[in-house]
Amino acid sequence: MRGMKHFRIFGEFTTRSPLSHIGETLSTTTYLVEEPVMQPGGGIEPVFCYNGNAWRGQLRDLAASYMLDKLGCTVSLEAFHLLFSGGRIGGDQSVDINQARQMRRVVPMVGLLGGGVGNQIMPGKLRVSNSYPVCMEALPVLRDDYHHDALKCSYRQLTTEKSYTRMDDSKNDKLTDELISAVDAPLLEGPKKGKKKEGEASTQMRMTSELLIPGVKLAHEIDCLDVTDVELGALVSALHSFAKSPYIGGQGNRGHGLVSYTSRIMDMETGEEFGFVKLDGASPRLSEQAQQAKDAYDKHLQEQYDQFLAKSETEIRGLLGAEACGSLL
Repeated sequence: MRGMKHFRIFGEFTTRSPLSHIGETLSTTTYLVEEPVMQPGGGIEPVFCYNGNAWRGQLRDLAASYMLDKLGCTVSLEAFHLLFSGGRIGGDQSVDINQARQMRRVVPMVGLLGGGVGNQIMPGKLRVSNSYPVCMEALPVLRDDYHHDALKCSYRQLTTEKSYTRMDDSKNDKLTDELISAVDAPLLEGPKKGKKKEGEASTQMRMTSELLIPGVKLAHEIDCLDVTDVELGALVSALHSFAKSPYIGGQGNRGHGLVSYTSRIMDMETGEEFGFVKLDGASPRLSEQAQQAKDAYDKHLQEQYDQFLAKSETEIRGLLGAEACGSLL
């Protein structure tokens, strides 16, 4: 199709708070995801890895939410699974090339990220790599332009452990005297007040997490294969939405995972490289190319979808089972 291009996006997270990305749990302690990396000298060292599938899944959720918010739509359960989870494989539906082409044209984010409908798989156009810290042990998996900075620190310097205690507030007499009803107050009294009764569950717990420290750069790449401006705009819409809550990994309720994000994009045919999207705590800053792609996508949503949804039987209703869709104006 004319207008399709290959791009490679070079993305970089910088942690602004400790990052949790759990790979293993032993008792009440959680540990980071790590992958073995072959070293130039022949040894093998474990290095933190923020899974590419996790970032891709987050981009899918952001793109789906952006689209449905723009449309003012609710969708069927099957469409929800397709948009947010990539669909479910199964059922009696046979492979329908025409329907796949129609889906890609009408719903650009599905064309970009792919999905499963019935027993048909529509491959996506994104290839999202893992994100690795800029450190000495990760040299073999980092771009050459990171090597100078990577040689300045070891991965062993980039992690820490932090412990948390969940308090049992029922032991606070001031709170219980004022806020526990008279009916339940006797439940707080035992033969020996302050000691747990046999078989009684404790509400106090100490937990420890291994974390990546603030200030660490995590580098990754995203290949965009045969994408149109509109499909690239769907990706920009997800990154633009990410600025509202720029957290990755887990335990965000504890303040973990806050990041800045910057990216550059390279035209794979010409080798030209440009700034793309930058999120640094202020309003998201889009390069001219990123803004043009987002504008093309918004125009697609505004014009084409609005025209579809104005009809009683539409392509989008047939494909997504859309309900309660209002005008975008």
